[in-house]
Amino acid sequence: MDGVHDIGGMHGFGPVDPSPDKSLSKTDWRSRMFGIELSYTQPGGFNLDWMRHVMECMPPAKYLSSEYFDRWYWRDASILFNAGWVSIDELTTGKSGTRRTATGDLLPPEAVPAMLCQGVDSRRCSAGAPAFRPGDRVRAKFHAPLGATRLPRYVRGHVGTIEACHGWHRLPDASAHGDEQIEALYCVGFHARELWDDVVSPRDRVFADLWESYLEPA
Repeated sequence: MDGVHDIGGMHGFGPVDPSPDKSLSKTDWRSRMFGIELSYTQPGGFNLDWMRHVMECMPPAKYLSSEYFDRWYWRDASILFNAGWVSIDELTTGKSGTRRTATGDLLPPEAVPAMLCQGVDSRRCSAGAPAFRPGDRVRAKFHAPLGATRLPRYVRGHVGTIEACHGWHRLPDASAHGDEQIEALYCVGFHARELWDDVVSPRDRVFADLWESYLEPA
């Protein structure tokens, strides 16, 4: 969906500082939020795409004025509240009002590193021949979806070239709403001059991984 979170290519936010931030200390609340995010059991039916969509539904002013881990808290609190796992009173006081039964086998500490290395795999078995091949000229569709999407606003309506096909993957637009839809995923290269008028170098290019339904022949 079109929201304030889609800030790629936008002006007015100043230069990006590439220097690494200082490491989070053990007493920093952000470290605790990171640990909670990796350890808590999520309600059934929720996935990474849905979690992204929930965070992207934050009010624009709140989203822009919040730190990264503030947004994580807002998202997780919303998910747990809407699932009926926590109450507003528990969230505001920080004290548990009820004790819920276990939702499954607890993950032992020694299993956490392996889980983090494995990650979440969106790859799926082949569903036929891809519609595009490397070298094909394509245009990113110009549309304003009402639901979740991973199509950056700054490439919509612009022409690029298929650089590679990554195979078949779960479409996040559908996954965010509980549906399983499989599509080919491509690496598409755009000349920077195609995207922004003030680019000086004709050699600068931007590469974006885009699903098949985002593209049309140019």
